[in-house]
Amino acid sequence: MGSSFLEVLHDPLTRKLLGFDAIHAEKTPFISGVTSRLKFLLNDATNHLSFLKIGYTALEAFLQANCTGPPLDFNPEESIFPETYWEGGLKPLKDEIFQYLAVDGSGPYSLTPHIELFWLAKVVASNNTLAEAGFNGRRARLRVNFWHQKLLSEESPSLRSTLYSDAEVLEHQLSSRLAYGGAAAEEHFVEFLVERAVVRTHYGDDQLARVDLAQAATTRQFQFALSGALGKRTKFQNRDITQLVVLAKSRDHEPEPYSSRKSSRAEGMDSRKASAVDLSTPTGSRYPSRPKSPIPPTSPTPTSTGFPFRSATPTRPPTDHHEHLSPLANPPTQPENLLLNDDTLLERIHFKQTLAPVSSDNMTQVISSESGLPPQLAALDPANQPILFPMDSIILLATASSISNTSPIDGLIREETLPYATRVLDGGSSNWQVYTQALLVRSRIEGYKSRTMERGLLQLQAVVDQVIAETSEQTHPPGSQSVSAPSVTEPTSNPSSTTATASTFLPKAPASESASVAERLRYVYQLSPPLRWELEAELAARWTHMGGLKTALEIYERLQMHAEVALCLAATDREGEATKILKSILFEDMDIPENQGNTTHDPQSPTLKLRTSPPPTDAPRLLCILGDITTHAAYYDLAWTASGNRYARAQRSLGRQYSKKRDFAAAAHAYTLALGVSQIDRGSWFALGCVQLELEAWQGAVESFTRCVQLDDDDGESWSNMAVALLKLPFVPPQEKGDTEAVGVHAEQRHDHDDEAIEDEDESFDPLTATKQQQRERRQQQGPYANVFSALRALRRAATLKRDDARVWDNYLTVAASIPPSAGTPWSEIIQAMGRVIELRGKRDGEGCIDLAIYKVLVEYITNGYEYPVTDESGAGASGDGDSESSTEEAAQKDTSIKPAEQLQTSSSSSETTTPQPTRLPHLPASLLTMTDTLILPLATSSPDLYTTLSTLSTWRNRPSLSLTQAETSWRLYLTQTSPAEDFTTVSQPQWDGVVDKTIWLMQRYRQLGPRQRERTGGLVEEKWRFKARTAARRVLGRGKGVWEGSQGWERLSVELDGLKGEE
Repeated sequence: MGSSFLEVLHDPLTRKLLGFDAIHAEKTPFISGVTSRLKFLLNDATNHLSFLKIGYTALEAFLQANCTGPPLDFNPEESIFPETYWEGGLKPLKDEIFQYLAVDGSGPYSLTPHIELFWLAKVVASNNTLAEAGFNGRRARLRVNFWHQKLLSEESPSLRSTLYSDAEVLEHQLSSRLAYGGAAAEEHFVEFLVERAVVRTHYGDDQLARVDLAQAATTRQFQFALSGALGKRTKFQNRDITQLVVLAKSRDHEPEPYSSRKSSRAEGMDSRKASAVDLSTPTGSRYPSRPKSPIPPTSPTPTSTGFPFRSATPTRPPTDHHEHLSPLANPPTQPENLLLNDDTLLERIHFKQTLAPVSSDNMTQVISSESGLPPQLAALDPANQPILFPMDSIILLATASSISNTSPIDGLIREETLPYATRVLDGGSSNWQVYTQALLVRSRIEGYKSRTMERGLLQLQAVVDQVIAETSEQTHPPGSQSVSAPSVTEPTSNPSSTTATASTFLPKAPASESASVAERLRYVYQLSPPLRWELEAELAARWTHMGGLKTALEIYERLQMHAEVALCLAATDREGEATKILKSILFEDMDIPENQGNTTHDPQSPTLKLRTSPPPTDAPRLLCILGDITTHAAYYDLAWTASGNRYARAQRSLGRQYSKKRDFAAAAHAYTLALGVSQIDRGSWFALGCVQLELEAWQGAVESFTRCVQLDDDDGESWSNMAVALLKLPFVPPQEKGDTEAVGVHAEQRHDHDDEAIEDEDESFDPLTATKQQQRERRQQQGPYANVFSALRALRRAATLKRDDARVWDNYLTVAASIPPSAGTPWSEIIQAMGRVIELRGKRDGEGCIDLAIYKVLVEYITNGYEYPVTDESGAGASGDGDSESSTEEAAQKDTSIKPAEQLQTSSSSSETTTPQPTRLPHLPASLLTMTDTLILPLATSSPDLYTTLSTLSTWRNRPSLSLTQAETSWRLYLTQTSPAEDFTTVSQPQWDGVVDKTIWLMQRYRQLGPRQRERTGGLVEEKWRFKARTAARRVLGRGKGVWEGSQGWERLSVELDGLKGEE
């Protein structure tokens, strides 16, 4: 089998597979014929490796034509389709290929050049006999399936399931090879980890992607860290401040398995593997001769006819040592890195010189290092770091993509992500495609900031121009000797027969500044660069973000991306035009009057017959967009039917529409159907759970939100909603459930340790290690409050994730306070939740944010259940100056036990006299006092109940003077609230009784606190306490005399007043 793309595609085995040698009386279906011949030919095991080579050849030729360039110098149609199928044109056959590649109602881009190459790769790699025979076949299927996913406009649940299952098997195989030291095991394992991280990032599993990248970096001994270094970022800074920087250093040299097949120098890496087939060859490589595409005439002829390729661009002279060289010495050929040209920001951060001059005074002293950085990174100069190996640069770029994938518009995330791309660019990556990817990643990050937005857009335009120029050449009719991929920039109804020359916004770089085919394709699977039309669509989306809808619309129209065109038209209040375009594509015999081009047509009308010859590959998506614009639910039903009940978005859209109409039963059915197709769609599970809450289907809601948090552990809203559903669940005794625990319990138990400040009511129980029997006994102890505790754990996790959401903390407080002491009230959690609610709402709501009922219960529990520490004979509080409370933090770690009030009340007087007084407060009362002093006291203004509770707490704290002052304030506020003019002749009987009770309470406080010693300054709290008590009573009696004289309340207050007179 040959070594170039064309030679492999013209090999007798390839031609036999494609039917060039078939002699039939009549023409057989092409696709089914190739599939059946492949199945027959694979019966001979000696053909397996050859077919893997054919599959990789077709795939990489497709990627070269559509992703990396340069354009192919042969006509793939002539190599794939036998002459018998050319009669009548190839369009019907290509339409069949597009339909073959459509998955779950989503199809490839309709103008994909050379789709027949990818189809051939897909047919070969997806054959189970070849894919499941070993590591090479499964890896080939993984790669082909992921590029298949990238061809589709939306995620495919089927492809995702296959990708994840193949990756799991590959991980096991490669881990075993690495453990036993197999040939090139490390290289294979690292490549696989990076590729799986790219797959996971594409599907939104960013955390799992970063786990893979961390493992890849550890395996390669690649060290990097996001750190800070002093420097200047703007032109007008007069002092250095800390700037984010990624410090990274590759290992000194690659091991022998790397260097035996390619240059191991980071600055000279320009060759690529010969194949993905793991073989032993006479040269010691695991690859046979790699199929290669002949270099176009503009590039020098490669110096070798077999593997490996050598770059056509100048490279550094070889060296015997695999050391890193300075990136400034003879830099490799790279794409253009546009300057920022900002009037404020510097082109690069100017880092402060970190190397101190050596002096005779300190040159012999040992310097202690307090940095947490590894020594290799701490020794790096941020402004002049060594160049990285290409694979290490790819790890940094993949890390940046995984970070910004979730929240690309978040400012902090952008600031943390940009240094990763900057490190690759400043180091001057030695690989052309890696450097291009770094420019692309940086342009994506810079597209959201005003000062870098222009450079980000222009850099993206430059990358787009580069890809277009490198993958587009003047086309020729079939049968010519040089036919390249059709230009996507000027699509027509028959792209294969057009003549178009790509035009670029920026000047095209000369061929001498380009890179070889080998260098471009070397890391194509690990980088997963965007396809050419995908990149142009990203440019259009950037214009849309900046408000350039007209420019974006022009790009979409040129690319014939009808869905995006319709969305742009709808965004500019041109829904009628959007509807007309979509209907003309989807339906046959469309003749819509101008005044009926919007929403007047019923999709069930006989005049609207879905086009079937040929059907649009993305018909379900277009139908859903049409439904979004016209709000006709029938279009979603039609999309679901057109996809063969596989397009989940159709049912999700139906569910949203039914929810708006409050038809929750129909919405739940729609979301259930959508989840039947894609069971890992967190958004659908969340929506289903919300609908089930409306339907009061509590058990189903718990299950739905449990699936949400299993898919996204950081979804605080799902944790909060799960708590709502758990609170509504009826209690079922554990013995009736058998071995089955309530749904959602395990999900919350995983996070009982998330917030160390929140202590579990029973420290001896660890839900992470407890057996099912222990969990059942635990729930039996909790009794009817088992679901409440489960809801509390869910809210605990939600509060951890949504720390600034006052609603979540308020729910947390309410649920925690609803648990009685008999079930184990989580007092510490109540205090923490109340404090957080006050912090979040205090400035806006004042003392109204304090839940007085819960605070009163807290104070009661603390004052009745604990004794305040006494440090002197006079009874002054140990924390009178606040020092004791601050010193209780250490004691809180040792004494977290709660002494119930019931035990205090039943203890004998003899034991009370012998029990030593505590010298420090435990954690619980100390937390309450801290919250009271720092959060509640500053807000106390006009609530008599709050001042009453504060007075009780101050009495317990041995602060009689403060307690009496708060009691007086509470009494005055109560009188003012009852009658602003304090005219009690106009109040009702209950109000008068309340005034009397409050006054008697104040008189008792005078009697209790007045004779005591004042805290801090000494002396009596109030020498004239009898006089003040009598004055308060006479004031109330005098202002209510006209109406209430002789009443029961009047008599009670008079008796209390006479009692004071008798004490004198």
